[in-house]
Amino acid sequence: MTGERVQRHSDEMNFNQDVMSELADGTGGTYFHNNNNLENGLKSLAAAPEVVYLLAISLENIKHDGSYHSLKVKVDQKGLKTQARRGYFAPEKEKRVKGSNAS
Repeated sequence: MTGERVQRHSDEMNFNQDVMSELADGTGGTYFHNNNNLENGLKSLAAAPEVVYLLAISLENIKHDGSYHSLKVKVDQKGLKTQARRGYFAPEKEKRVKGSNAS
């Protein structure tokens, strides 16, 4: 491989890693990388957490405009790790189809 091809290949690999890292982070997931011990990596990814809390929000009084809303989850205790989405999109108003009786 020429130096240019090696550099291009390296850039593509870094881009792909960035995409996977962002995907995992943005959905509250875990990104397993830079480790050849696939068996232990898969075990750690599949292992159930010791404690799980489920937080929910009410969408009752929001504008139905499809806008993005950031979320931030913090824990007031050292040594704990949180996994959460960065935000959500408000639902859009349902559009009535002409001639439809649906509300």
